[in-house]
Amino acid sequence: MGIKYAYIWALLGVLALGLGAKEALTPTDGADFFYQRFGDKNQPHKKINHTKGFCASGYFEPRKDIRSFVKIPLLEAKSKVLARYSIGGGNPYVSDRTNPHGLALKITDGKEEWDFAMLNTQINAGKTPELILEFLSLAADPSKKDKLKELAHQHKSVQHFMDYSRSLGVPLSLANVAFHTQHVYGITQNDGSVMHAKIVFAPQAGVIERSSQEAQKSGDNFLEKRFQEDLKKGSVRYHMYLIVAKPDDVIDDISVFWGSDNRKIFLGTLVLDRFEGQGCEGDVFLPKVLPLGVKAPIDPVFEFRNQVYTITHQRRQ
Repeated sequence: MGIKYAYIWALLGVLALGLGAKEALTPTDGADFFYQRFGDKNQPHKKINHTKGFCASGYFEPRKDIRSFVKIPLLEAKSKVLARYSIGGGNPYVSDRTNPHGLALKITDGKEEWDFAMLNTQINAGKTPELILEFLSLAADPSKKDKLKELAHQHKSVQHFMDYSRSLGVPLSLANVAFHTQHVYGITQNDGSVMHAKIVFAPQAGVIERSSQEAQKSGDNFLEKRFQEDLKKGSVRYHMYLIVAKPDDVIDDISVFWGSDNRKIFLGTLVLDRFEGQGCEGDVFLPKVLPLGVKAPIDPVFEFRNQVYTITHQRRQ
């Protein structure tokens, strides 16, 4: 169970703080816990969450007629990209077979920047940091199995998330993983109006998972090597899509699935063509860094996670 639920750590930067669901949860609490659990006085500058990972770079190539769909100046021309792949949690030796897999991006033209911190999961266990924390505190403790069942009975989002987590497999390559924002952004359309949309970076090579036998034979450290092998064949590419909200879609709750028939708008292609090793370890990817034409999500988790990221980055300077 621990492996299946480990990846929620990535979203909040928190785990079991020992707080009750009714107590106020602060970003500082989240940062404190990770340092208590994963801090290492001999490595004070290491990333305290999503510790295992590596960096890459490349560019974003917009579709030629992007202005016909959205009004985001940053995406109207080829832009530089810094990327970091990672695995959730603070264990630098965690198995590559463990979820979640993360992809952080900085897309910039030298004037503006758009940061992403995405996961290979479409939803979360709850709408609020408090509910997600309560779920984590129970899921992390086998002795609280009955309380976890009770929580899942009380909150459908927890049960949906538990069911969803069981469907996650081991990727063939990071070039075969789709990465999701979970959050819903306000996107300026070409006529100046705003539409609400989630964002997904879908692998050009398609989503492919290893069979259970292949996964067992893979060992614990294969994704970085596989990525470098993929680059020898060319580049790793993802198509950037907006998943547009329907009038009745929930836009302030990251635990809710949308339907499969939502309108998709292709914006361009993310091309990663250079392996950077640990070259971006000192960087922080803050989702609140947005370009003109993009409004911040309104769900209660978005600002919370940004504050946690800021606090932990400051502490490792």
